[in-house]
Amino acid sequence: MKKKNFILSILCVFTVFVISCSSDDLTIEQKTLSKSEQDAIVKLVSTNLSISKDANVSIDSVKLMKINDGYYLRLYHDGEITTTLLKVEKETMLKYAGISCTTTYCATDDGCIPDKDGKKCTKCGAFSSDCKKTVTSDVLTE
Repeated sequence: MKKKNFILSILCVFTVFVISCSSDDLTIEQKTLSKSEQDAIVKLVSTNLSISKDANVSIDSVKLMKINDGYYLRLYHDGEITTTLLKVEKETMLKYAGISCTTTYCATDDGCIPDKDGKKCTKCGAFSSDCKKTVTSDVLTE
C-alpha cells in the first residue's frame, strides 16, 4: 500500500512539473505575461504596423525585458523593433499598457521606448524622427 501511494505521489509531482515547464507564458523577475496577453499584443502590433505600412508585417520574435524599472515586450520585425509598455497588475501579472514605440535606427539601444507614464516615446538620439508612437486603448484576449 505504501509503495502504491509513493508511486502515485511521484506521478502527481512529475505531472505538475511537466505542466508547469510546458507553459508558453513569459516571466521576468516574478512577473508573468500570459501567452494569451502576449498573442493579443503581437496581433494588435502587427495589425497596426500592417495598416500604417500598407503591407503585411509579421513578427519574427519577441522578448520580455526590463528597462529602467519598466517592463516591456519587444517585438522584432523586418529590421525594426517595436517596444510595448506593460503595466503590473495584482503584483505579478503583466498587461498591455496602451502604447508602443517603433524604430529602425534605435533598434540596437534603449532609445525609442515608451515612458513609464505611457504618454510618449523616449528620444532616439539624432534620429528622433525615426521613433513612431502608437497608442491604443486595450487588447482583447481570448
